[in-house]
Amino acid sequence: MIPGIGGSSFRNSLAVLLLAAFSALIGCGSDPPPPPDLDPQTAANAIAQLWQHEQMNHFKVTFHSDDLIECGVRNDLWKLVEVTDSKGNAWSTTYRLTDKGSNIVTQINLKESGRGHEVLLKGPYRIEVSGNGITDGSQPNTKQVAFRWDIDWDKASDDLKACLPRFELSGNQTALFQLDGNNTWVFVSYMNPEDVIQAPPPPPPDGGSAPAPISSPLGH
Repeated sequence: MIPGIGGSSFRNSLAVLLLAAFSALIGCGSDPPPPPDLDPQTAANAIAQLWQHEQMNHFKVTFHSDDLIECGVRNDLWKLVEVTDSKGNAWSTTYRLTDKGSNIVTQINLKESGRGHEVLLKGPYRIEVSGNGITDGSQPNTKQVAFRWDIDWDKASDDLKACLPRFELSGNQTALFQLDGNNTWVFVSYMNPEDVIQAPPPPPPDGGSAPAPISSPLGH
């Protein structure tokens, strides 16, 4: 054995190992953290936060009622007005919201026949997200959240209760969530029905019951 060769080889090998270990540590440190879980309560809270700022809270309902128009006029929620052309000539009439009515709903399209009234609501709402309602979206780092909304009758104004039927003021919707730069799930938009990925709900673990839905009274 040539003096000095063995020691030099050992030192070189040790240096290579240390360099590899250091590189591995750097590589591990640069990996992005895994995305957090999106649970029903977090999703419901994110949607409700926008509702509280009058954003994304306009849901349209269509229903039939023979006395809705008369009730709204009597309670000063809407009134019959003339529709005029550019010269001021009246050519039609329609029902429009009064200032009082604008405080409880966003828009109306009332039918004299009593069939197919359209009302654009603004809350206050309750939201219900089930444990099986959150699924992966069609794009990476996205989730779709199916939920049910209905008017929070305990918080609704007396003016809304006076004329709008409670059992008609509910519906189903799907929200799109996406990871932002802070690795946080953010509510982006509602999804069109044709864009929603239909996935069968997973079976309950160990034969147990399905998780209970998250139901929260959340105002507008």
